[in-house]
Formats: sequence, C-alpha cells, structure tokens
Amino acid sequence: MYDQNGERGRIKHIDRYKQLISYEGLERHRKITPTDIDGMIDYNGNAFIFIEGKLENKQIDFGQKKAIENVINGLCEAGKPSCCLIFRHNQKPDELIIAKDCIVSEVYYQHKWRYYNTKTVLYYVDEFEKHWKKLGILI
Repeated sequence: MYDQNGERGRIKHIDRYKQLISYEGLERHRKITPTDIDGMIDYNGNAFIFIEGKLENKQIDFGQKKAIENVINGLCEAGKPSCCLIFRHNQKPDELIIAKDCIVSEVYYQHKWRYYNTKTVLYYVDEFEKHWKKLGILI
C-alpha cells in the first residue's frame, strides 16, 4: 500500500482506513462468521507472517484463534513456513498504532502458542526472516 507520496506501508486513504466492515448476515453452518487478520507479509508464496493487534487486556477470541491455527498449520503442512504474531496496544481509537513498535504477547509457530512480552513486532519479523533464510527458504 502506498501513500500519496509513494511511500510503502503508509496509509493511503485515511478516511477509508477508518471505515468499518460488517459481516452481519454471513453466519455459516456451525454458527461460524468471518474473522479478520490485521496484517500479513507474503514472502512470494514461500513463507507468511500474519499479524494481529489487540487492546492491551483483550484476549483473542476462540474462533479467531482457531482460524489462525488452521491457516498456519495448513500452510506449514504445504511446505510454507508461517507464523502469527499477536501484539498488544493501548492507543485511543483516534490514535495511529505503529505496529512495528508494539510488543508481541503471543506467537503461533510450529503448532504451538508461545507467550512473550518484551520484544517488538519488528524484532520478531527480523528473527523469522533470519531463521527462514538459514533454512534455505527464499524470502
């Protein structure tokens, strides 16, 4: 995504960015409903990092957690290393959240949730990239 100055990663249309999407009426069998993921890095189809932000004291709900596990497990079983980083923030609704600087509280990788609370999203992205490069994954 590019902003008006051509800078990657910046919000292009702030008015649209704040627009909510309702999934009302999309309840499916077993009462499942769509979920969202806040961010994804696609390494040319070879590996993936999913990123989800939550308010400081809000837990990830069961359905979203299960969806994350299923997507990542499926990708890994297909030979595409993947993980999910859950970060926490306490910004007010009108404040911009700078994801790279937020602290990661949970990481889902290799069929397991791991709990942390000291390193940033950027730190973990860098670490996974280094790890996957060592394994010979083209990122």
